[in-house]
Amino acid sequence: MATKSKLKFAKEYLTPDGYSNTSDHPACPAGVKMELLTEMVPKTAWGSNVRDHVKGSEWDKIKEWCYKRSNYNCEVCGQHGKLQGRRHRVEAHEIWHYDDVKLVQTLVGLIALCPSCHKSKHYGRAINVGDDKFVRQHLKKINKHWTWKNVFDHCKNAISLYQERSLKNYILNMDYLKSEFGLDVEIHRQHVEITDEHIESIKAMDKYKSF
Repeated sequence: MATKSKLKFAKEYLTPDGYSNTSDHPACPAGVKMELLTEMVPKTAWGSNVRDHVKGSEWDKIKEWCYKRSNYNCEVCGQHGKLQGRRHRVEAHEIWHYDDVKLVQTLVGLIALCPSCHKSKHYGRAINVGDDKFVRQHLKKINKHWTWKNVFDHCKNAISLYQERSLKNYILNMDYLKSEFGLDVEIHRQHVEITDEHIESIKAMDKYKSF
């Protein structure tokens, strides 16, 4: 969707050495591991991310800014995709906050992730393509202090939260794009009718909580 203002950066490469400063996500220097958590976007919120609200050329510049800020290293594990046999060193991941009372989904930042950590963030997508086992193994690998029970409990809780939120419609807030990049975007998100079919598809996720 076309934007109304020219792209600019409020904090372009402000923090060196791979530190992230664009949200309340904990800062992490390149090469230093931090905890990896999955983030399942509610079904009612699918199809309305940053890429759908900015021009392709703007998204390319935003991604590159994110990559440079992290020194092209994953801000979770400190590695990069080349070490995983992948084409891209890092990928841009959107960080969201959900107000489950006011039903507002707010963009709070962007973070550079290696392909493996990025896949693990999107646990629901991994389930759909049969990579859920890979995600659980990667969670255990990165979160060395976790037991396998911690891994399974985390994944079960992520699915339960996804099921709960997928029965609600959230207002989309992308004010971050204005404050960080000077972009005024026209929010487009269609209200999703919570039909019996929709509810059944959400309940069907229960089978992925049995390991």
